[in-house]
Amino acid sequence: MRETEYAYAVARIRSNEVSLLTSADMEQLMAASDYAAAVRILADKGWDIPEKGEKFDIAERELSKAWELIAESAPDASLLEALVIGNDFFNVKAAVKCVFSDREPSECYVYPCITDTELITKAVTENDFDILPEFLAKPALEAYEAVSKRESGQLAEIIIDKAALEARIEYAGKAASGLLLRIAELYAAAANIKTALRCRKTGKSRDFALEAMCGCKTDNGELYANAGSTDSMAEYLLTTEYAFLSDSVKKGFTAFEKQCDNSVVSWLESAKYETFGPDPLVAYYYAKQAESKNVRIILSAKASGIPAQAITERVRDIYV
Repeated sequence: MRETEYAYAVARIRSNEVSLLTSADMEQLMAASDYAAAVRILADKGWDIPEKGEKFDIAERELSKAWELIAESAPDASLLEALVIGNDFFNVKAAVKCVFSDREPSECYVYPCITDTELITKAVTENDFDILPEFLAKPALEAYEAVSKRESGQLAEIIIDKAALEARIEYAGKAASGLLLRIAELYAAAANIKTALRCRKTGKSRDFALEAMCGCKTDNGELYANAGSTDSMAEYLLTTEYAFLSDSVKKGFTAFEKQCDNSVVSWLESAKYETFGPDPLVAYYYAKQAESKNVRIILSAKASGIPAQAITERVRDIYV
């Protein structure tokens, strides 16, 4: 596909970027007196807010709108499915958990996603995984059997999470977007780093850890070998392309995950100066994702009465 075929899509994305929340908007949200005040600010910014009797996740709704815009605008939206494919795997995991705990799966699904959630519910409740798309069918069946035959929810999670990360890398490779592939590789590497540290801390074997880690650019054997402590992991990361994560890994997973997200936002800057190709669309989606994540953090904190300073420590950088 020629990059110029994205010209219309990029133009639409540029016109919508002006509605992204700014740093000043985030400051205003964090300074809001309470949850209701923060919601009113979002309503003034054009966000959908539940009316009386309605119930939906405000941040999730905004992210779904971003995906709908991209899907409508892109010359071939299927090439950008790596942006949302992780939610399909989350939904399968949620369905398996719900079926075995007598809960309604629809209450736990997240959006946007590729696969119809009713189809996921049908596949899991009827134990008929052949009706799912090929990329979901095998891990869904394996996760189901991990719970039904081995009574291991942990194994089911490992199977789904690993498959999700590998699928995102595979789909990113189809998009002809260096930015999208770089982001997919980062989140896969971050997951492997956390898995290595957790496995060493809980005494899991090397074989267990390697089986749980996904395939990406990381040397998983070296990650496990250097996961005896966060200091040794940090020292090892300095010798890799993920040296920028070294400091944060010593501060705990919350700081580590925030650094990953902030790194992604910094990479989006290059797309601001591109006129053609898929990268501006990728940048817009991840900008909306960072924005939505911040809004979710702030609203949750406001609902719980957490002070503004504590909120600031968790809020991510933004694209604008």
